[in-house]
Amino acid sequence: MGSRFRPYLTFWVVALVGLAADLWTKGLVGRHLPFNTYFPEADGSGPLQLLPRLWIVHVGNKGAAWGLGSDHDVRPFLVLLALAVLFFVWRWRQPLLRELGGGQLAFGLFVGGTLGNVHDRVFGDHVVDFIDVHLPYYRFPAFNIADACICVGVGLYLWLSYRQDAARRAALASHAGEDVPPGA
Repeated sequence: MGSRFRPYLTFWVVALVGLAADLWTKGLVGRHLPFNTYFPEADGSGPLQLLPRLWIVHVGNKGAAWGLGSDHDVRPFLVLLALAVLFFVWRWRQPLLRELGGGQLAFGLFVGGTLGNVHDRVFGDHVVDFIDVHLPYYRFPAFNIADACICVGVGLYLWLSYRQDAARRAALASHAGEDVPPGA
């Protein structure tokens, strides 16, 4: 691998594994469950129930998160928005990925997931969702591996940023001769 990409090896591996896992699982669902398999049917067909609160379904989402905008064709907007975000992540990759410990993992997950959903929007007419979680008194909207990668990546980035900022504040306070606040 070239020396330009070696410093970002974790980022590339995580992004490609996330993308591959997303595409592979969506392909499995597409081959084994008919489209719009969301509710159990009287003939016994329907979703695959892995656990009482975890089902595998086969549905499509033409909009953004939770189906926002699905009444209109927002795919071009969502693809352009995703590509713009990916451009900015790549443009400012050095401070984002190398200065934050764990940043490569966080952004690798985010980029892999984003590319998985962009793939569905470009090569299909909807994003394939298949993970169906039933919480007590609430059925969470179906999602996919790409969505999970995006959420975990963003959550990890926020958590790492908070930890780094707290450590930076503690270091500045200790150098200034101040007492370090508890929990910093």
